Amino acid sequence: MKSVGLIVAVTLMSPLLMAEDRPVVHHYFSKTPHEHVAEWSYSGSKGPAFWGQLDPSYRLASNGKHQSPIDINSKTAPAAELPELKFDYRRERIAALNNGHTIQHNEAPGSFLFVGAEKFSLEQFHVHTPSEHTLDGKRFDLEIHFVHKSKTGDVVVVGVLVQGDEKSDLDLPLYRDLPGTPGENVAFEGTRNPSDFLPRSREYFRYIGSFTTPPCTEQVRWLVMQQPIGAQPKIIERFATILKANNRPVQKLHDRVVEKSK
Repeated sequence: MKSVGLIVAVTLMSPLLMAEDRPVVHHYFSKTPHEHVAEWSYSGSKGPAFWGQLDPSYRLASNGKHQSPIDINSKTAPAAELPELKFDYRRERIAALNNGHTIQHNEAPGSFLFVGAEKFSLEQFHVHTPSEHTLDGKRFDLEIHFVHKSKTGDVVVVGVLVQGDEKSDLDLPLYRDLPGTPGENVAFEGTRNPSDFLPRSREYFRYIGSFTTPPCTEQVRWLVMQQPIGAQPKIIERFATILKANNRPVQKLHDRVVEKSK
């Protein structure tokens, strides 16, 4: 069967960080639902506006100056000689896990992202609806995050923006079978390559930011693909029905510069 992928934002831990400054392991790398330091949500008294108050370890969510997501201004972003991206993903059976905050697919070893000469293994990809990043003030229907990690612990999250498109051939025939209950895991018949969920163009934006969920650790380098992809509206609607709105609002840019590849 076919499965759908949704945004690629790349998050790469800065190589300039000293070992003692590296963040603790983020829940992005958990293969199963688990307890957080403090429970959080996308609405109400535990929503994004209050994340920084839920636990001292979440404080960057309130006072961090390099937070994600952001609005990306494609017109003011300077062009730069950024490293080439190569996605060396393998074909696999797709399984969808509802972890209570998103729907994600956990990867088996064997799929890699190369950022220039640097190599990162694909750990998982997951979905946000609507999109977390905005482009020139426009919010998209969905965003996919591909989460990668190097042998030394550096992290890359690639982000891809997704817009509803009736003409799109990116479909999910069994979209009605997506896991609707936290903790539910659904495996689909057949195989698919996660690279099917990437845009044809490998041009991207890069900036220094954070994880978009608590503890909102900073010193993360984001690579957001410049070209959005399309997906069948019925698929996006199904994700939205299950997840409601699981997007963090855009954060202030402060002193950061967003670059774009030439």
